[in-house]
Amino acid sequence: MKDGINYLDLFSGIGGFALGLQKAGVKINNHFFSEIEPHAIKLYEKHFPKAKGLGDVTTIESFSEIGDIDLITFGFPCQDLSTAGKGKGFDGTRSVLFYAATQIIRQTRPTYFVFENVKGLLTNDNGRTFEKVLQEIADIGFYDCEWQLVNTKWFLPQNRERIYFIGHLRGGSCPKVFPITEDSLKNPGIQRQYSNTLTTRYKDTVGTYVAESKFVQQTKRNSQGYRVNSTSKHSVCLTSASGGMGAKTGLYAVRAVLTPDRVNKRQNGRRFKEVGEPAFTLTTQDQHGIILGNPNDTQGFAIRKLTPLECERLQGFPDNWTDGFSDNQRYKMLGNAVSVPIPEYIFNRLYNEQD
Repeated sequence: MKDGINYLDLFSGIGGFALGLQKAGVKINNHFFSEIEPHAIKLYEKHFPKAKGLGDVTTIESFSEIGDIDLITFGFPCQDLSTAGKGKGFDGTRSVLFYAATQIIRQTRPTYFVFENVKGLLTNDNGRTFEKVLQEIADIGFYDCEWQLVNTKWFLPQNRERIYFIGHLRGGSCPKVFPITEDSLKNPGIQRQYSNTLTTRYKDTVGTYVAESKFVQQTKRNSQGYRVNSTSKHSVCLTSASGGMGAKTGLYAVRAVLTPDRVNKRQNGRRFKEVGEPAFTLTTQDQHGIILGNPNDTQGFAIRKLTPLECERLQGFPDNWTDGFSDNQRYKMLGNAVSVPIPEYIFNRLYNEQD
């Protein structure tokens, strides 16, 4: 590891796995990625300019020209597995791309491979889809594997359950990563860095609040109040509808709401969260918002959408990571992304905490 690794990022999206690897301090000698979404490719190349794009994962035929690969990561498309989709499993056209990834693992035989997917991978078709996953990896051979359902809320204020699966090539060191528990977050590097992003906790108050700072930049006014951007590292700058155009400051109770303009929209049977609860899972299909207002004024609440900046923070990305694209594209890319602190934790265990 001291000399660096050769890394391949499949279905790379906006670089959640790659950023986690970078944050874990792992040196990358040769960096390759595969993605087909034009906006995601452009953003990936912006943040990882030395990475070489390989195009569509289904058209990669030979790796003889790029040398050995030490690590492969991937989050193959989950729409056919998600409860928000149609649940077609591996009978769908997108989730079968898992086999394209395993074919590349067969060819390159990396030291580690790590993939992420929705909770539905475990339950789809009464568990038979996950059985196919295990059978496919068993057929590859050479790997000892571990997996766990991990919730992003252990790291960030977003309820997002995802399965993480790790393959260790036999014959070398095999550091155990799982189980991850909420106690794992006592690791000083992660909790200190991520806990106060979207929300700021105050010692003498009950619940979670957002502290308003000065009015930085008005970007839009709509029926849900003014939306503003902030460069603060602790909380997005918020202005309530009653605050007018001024630089009003104060404390406002915050509750998450799912798809504010669709009254019947639910996630796990709920549309609203209570103060202090983690946000709903960010997806590409749902809009996300918050109810805000003076906690002592039950009539003074308003609902507004989460800003792209807040969604970046809920996923563990640096502020303005997706800047330069339309809001719709930013929401879509962030909804598809891997929550950065979890790969960071995994790669710290794989590369920095070996016995």
